Amino acid sequence: MDWQAKIKKIEALIAGGKSDGERQAAALAKSRILERFQEKAVAKPVEYTVPLGNYWKKKLFVALCNKHQLKTYRYKRQKHTTAMVRATPDFVDKVLWPEFKKYSALLEEFVEEIVNDLISQIHDTNEDEIIIAGDLPATMETSML
Repeated sequence: MDWQAKIKKIEALIAGGKSDGERQAAALAKSRILERFQEKAVAKPVEYTVPLGNYWKKKLFVALCNKHQLKTYRYKRQKHTTAMVRATPDFVDKVLWPEFKKYSALLEEFVEEIVNDLISQIHDTNEDEIIIAGDLPATMETSML
């Protein structure tokens, strides 16, 4: 018997109850069935496609999924930077995604720091580029097109 049929029978008991006790017991039974149904609906895992953009973010996401005993995978022909995971929406919204965003921001800070340090070791410069005032020479304008 499905939950909707159970609810209809219980509502009939509530409407036709001879005493307040019967009606209250039926109402409690109805609320328990509705709670159980809502728990199952919320706890049902959903398949998520997570395009991560680069190898390092994918490694981070996979590590976090492994930490929480979630298996990641990808389908044939999906990019190597895409991860698939099955999890409950509540868990993804409240635990996995906030944790990933926090660690992803840290990862980007570390990468930026390392790249800036590497560039400064290669060539000691404080500016990204030098801007020269004036027009381009005629020979350069045509050679770039």
